[in-house]
Amino acid sequence: KSVGGGFTYAKLSYDGEDAGSMMSINPDVRYFVADGIAVSVGFTMLTITPPVGDAVTNTGFGIGGYYNINDNIYAGAAYNSNTPDGGDASTSLNIRGGYLHGLSESVHLDVNGNYMMGMGDNKAGGITLGVGIVSFF
Repeated sequence: KSVGGGFTYAKLSYDGEDAGSMMSINPDVRYFVADGIAVSVGFTMLTITPPVGDAVTNTGFGIGGYYNINDNIYAGAAYNSNTPDGGDASTSLNIRGGYLHGLSESVHLDVNGNYMMGMGDNKAGGITLGVGIVSFF
């Protein structure tokens, strides 16, 4: 099992045009179902700041799967659904790879890269870099 969370900041595009920036806080829990293979459930609080206008805060959840290639490198994907205040839900696919740097025997710094692809009517997408803390127990 692992409990972790991260912080992400990204520049966004919408259909190839500048769409402002995004900042998110995203705790998650992973449960290892086999050696090196984990399923995850996560929560997201996301603020999007458009090039013009007011910022919008979304809340959402995600479910996914991850594979630990070795003790430090992992890759995986997650299905995410986010809902802005008073708005309709949008979905996306997030493909992630990362490196875990041991701070102690059970606590690691998680440095990761993500590719987000909007699904359905959601045309938003982008590449993000993130950092977080993960604890294994």
